[in-house]
Amino acid sequence: LAVAQNRSVELDKAYEEARAAYLALREAEQRRDQGIETQPGERLGSAAGGSRPTEQYFGRQAQLEQEVELARKRYEAAQKRWNDLK
Repeated sequence: LAVAQNRSVELDKAYEEARAAYLALREAEQRRDQGIETQPGERLGSAAGGSRPTEQYFGRQAQLEQEVELARKRYEAAQKRWNDLK
């Protein structure tokens, strides 16, 4: 009986972790998608009269993408743990 209760507790914890990781992934994706627009100071004028994004912009984009990837890995690991316990 104690083993079954412990397994149930572990399964519940794994489910909650997977759920939290999923929400964190969605939030990271939303921040990335909202961050696609340049912010003040992230564009440089060109001699031809146009403009282009700065290295700061590309660095921010890389950081947002890295956050998504880390959240995705966390979610995948949590999902695997939950599935392994089922």
